[in-house]
Amino acid sequence: MEGWNEGAVVKKRRLGRGLAELAASPGAAEAASLGRMRSAAANGSRPWIVCVSSGKGGTGKSIVTSNLSVHIASSGLKLLSVDADMGLANLHLLFGLRPGRTIFDVIERGASLAEIVETGHGGVQLAAGGSGITEMADLHPERLLRLVVALEAAGGIADVILVDTGAGIGRATTSFLYSVRDVLIVTTPDLTAMTDAYAVIKNVARNNRRARVFLVVNRTSSAVEGMQIFARMDQISRKFLGRSLHYLGHILDDPRVPASVAACKPILLHQPASPAAACLRGIGRSLMLEMRGQGESLEARSGAEWAT
Repeated sequence: MEGWNEGAVVKKRRLGRGLAELAASPGAAEAASLGRMRSAAANGSRPWIVCVSSGKGGTGKSIVTSNLSVHIASSGLKLLSVDADMGLANLHLLFGLRPGRTIFDVIERGASLAEIVETGHGGVQLAAGGSGITEMADLHPERLLRLVVALEAAGGIADVILVDTGAGIGRATTSFLYSVRDVLIVTTPDLTAMTDAYAVIKNVARNNRRARVFLVVNRTSSAVEGMQIFARMDQISRKFLGRSLHYLGHILDDPRVPASVAACKPILLHQPASPAAACLRGIGRSLMLEMRGQGESLEARSGAEWAT
C-alpha cells in the first residue's frame, strides 16, 4: 500500500450506468408495473438497504453478509438478505437452503420479493440469486432496475435489506452500488484484495456522491492489523478521492469459519464462542449503531434493545 499512485491502482474500464439514472426511462412495456412498485415504496416504510461488496472474489463477502443477517435478525428487526451476485449466487448454501424461486423470477417474470423469499438459519429471510443462469450474468440495466425498485418497495416484509453483490466493478455490481446510500466493502490484508477494494471505492465515490462507504477487514492476524489497513485505505481515499471511509471492524483469521461454511450454517450459530463470531458480533453492533443514526424509525420497529 505504501507509495500507491492512484493512476496505477485502477486500469481504465468502461463503467455501467447507475440504475438511478435509468429510473426515468424504462421500456414502455414495463413502465406501468414499475410505477405501481414505486407507489408502493412511497406509500409504505422504505427499508434500510446496505450493499455488501468487494474488489475481488474470495474475501469472505458472503460470509460477512450471512452472519450480519443473523445478527440483525436476532434484534427483532425484519431482515432480508438478497443474493445479487448475478449468475454465481451461493448465499443460499450458507443458510442451508435449496431455493425453488430466485430473483430471476422477480427480474424476468414479475414476481414480488415476498413471493420468492425463503427462511433460513436464524430466521433470516433470503431472496436467493440465480446460480448458473446464463441470462443473469450480463443483464441490461433496465432489467436490473426491476430488482432495485422491488427492493425499495419491500418495506412490508423487511426493515433492513442486505444485498450481497458480485465482486469487482462489472455493470451488474455497480448498478446496485450507484443506487444505494450505504455500501459495505470487505477486504483482506492481501495487497491485491486491498487494491481491488480501492477500485470499487473509487468508482462509488465518483458515481454515487451521496454514498457512505463502510470497510470490514477480514482474515486479520489481530485488531491492530485491521486498524492499520483501514488507516492506509482511508488515508488514500481522502487524499485522492476526498472521501473518508467508515470502519466497522475486523474479523480474525479463524479455522472455524471454513468449518461453518462446510456445515452450511453461519458461524454465529455454528460456533458462537469462536473468535471470528465475536468479531462479527462487534461489526453487527457497529452497523446497527449506524442504522440508529439514520433516525428513530428503524429503532421503533424493533422490540429488542439495541446493543451498544
